[in-house]
Amino acid sequence: IKDTYEDIIVSGAFVATLQNWKRFRLCYQHDMDDVVGKIIEMKEDAIGLWFKAKISNTTLGNDLRVLIEDEAINEISIGYKSKIAEWNETQDTRYLKEVELFEISFVSRAANPQAAVISTEVKSEKDKMTNMELVEKIEELKSELSRRIFLSIK
Repeated sequence: IKDTYEDIIVSGAFVATLQNWKRFRLCYQHDMDDVVGKIIEMKEDAIGLWFKAKISNTTLGNDLRVLIEDEAINEISIGYKSKIAEWNETQDTRYLKEVELFEISFVSRAANPQAAVISTEVKSEKDKMTNMELVEKIEELKSELSRRIFLSIK
């Protein structure tokens, strides 16, 4: 799909740069000083660039998590340099055949309308159970299991 800059990233354009994907940063609004987490996995699939990331438990990370949960921030953008491109004057389009990626950002508005946050699985530290809560839940489940077994024996 053509983005708002009249670019189309061609399938395979990320192959070379993905060799160093662990160096890429996960940012907010393309600000390399606003790193919001860590990219855990990244690949190019049939649709385009795919990644999995962990948002850090920082003030900015927690704010971003809320914005994502509220769907106020739901788009992704990439910071890159074009390495090999071809301009098609008839189509008024630049075809990016190889790009060097620097960062991925959560943004208010992406150049590519399909570059969206597609997972709603956003977890925060507050969602984790404490050890005491976990022990209580285990005891509750044991009790319920015992009750069900007892009921089925009668």
